[in-house]
Amino acid sequence: MKKYSIVFLILSVVFAQSTIPNAKVRLLNNETIDLHELTGDVSFVSFWATWCIPCIKEMDVLSEFIEEYDDKVSVILINTDDPGKVGKVKSFVNSKKYLKGDIYHIVMDYNQKLSRRFNAQPIPLSFIVENNNIIYRKRGFIPGDENIFKKELDAIFNE
Repeated sequence: MKKYSIVFLILSVVFAQSTIPNAKVRLLNNETIDLHELTGDVSFVSFWATWCIPCIKEMDVLSEFIEEYDDKVSVILINTDDPGKVGKVKSFVNSKKYLKGDIYHIVMDYNQKLSRRFNAQPIPLSFIVENNNIIYRKRGFIPGDENIFKKELDAIFNE
């Protein structure tokens, strides 16, 4: 059984998505849009759920430093809650005042299509993206990871 787990892990890393696809996505307000319309030159993308404590901690910390980049970074938060939990997601997002503004986009992955494409379990799964190419990938979140995110973003803007 361990052999199969190791093979699966290796295959998931080898065949991991390296770009952001231009898929149709549904926003929290039920609007359908192309994902590439949300991504800027530089984007921070994260798969999350309302029940995921590390996801919430990541979003809280993200909000603290993302403002340093003066709207140069688009934030795309892809929610993986069940379709019946839309009300809960809306309530959660409304309670987090920092998720407002033109740089934050809440995408609902109702059918888990994006989650499957990116092998986004466990969550959070976060990416730093430049021109729709994934340049940094991080699974999970512990305090201090924000320093890695900042370092990666600073490297992009200081090229």
